[in-house]
Amino acid sequence: MSTPRYDWWPYVKGMIRRYPELCRREADLHTTAVTPNYDGAPGGHGGRSDPVANAALRTMPEINRREMDAVRAAIRTAESLPSGRERMELVKLYYWQRSHTIFGAANAIHISEKTALRWNRELIMQVAKNFGLLEE
Repeated sequence: MSTPRYDWWPYVKGMIRRYPELCRREADLHTTAVTPNYDGAPGGHGGRSDPVANAALRTMPEINRREMDAVRAAIRTAESLPSGRERMELVKLYYWQRSHTIFGAANAIHISEKTALRWNRELIMQVAKNFGLLEE
């Protein structure tokens, strides 16, 4: 019997793929610029020239924040399992580096293809639950 596919399945896979980029964007939001404001207005009246205040006021779009938080929580859950290191290696090879298929990643980390498919399904389902696409 096959596993039912949900309409949101590709969207959640995309969330997992985008996670490293969202983390980089979040970190960039809170870094301060080292160049001064050269707008020519005396006293900085032409705009905010305080780089620390600028970094504090920048925000990430809410949808991106929710996606990142959902994936982050699923990763923490996966890492807490006894097989957490292998699960994260599978995610890294398959989603983030995109250097392997799910079956190639399974071979690379020395697990069965069935186990790789199960771990992948569990991760996707956990992200979906965290995001609110699936009820517990």
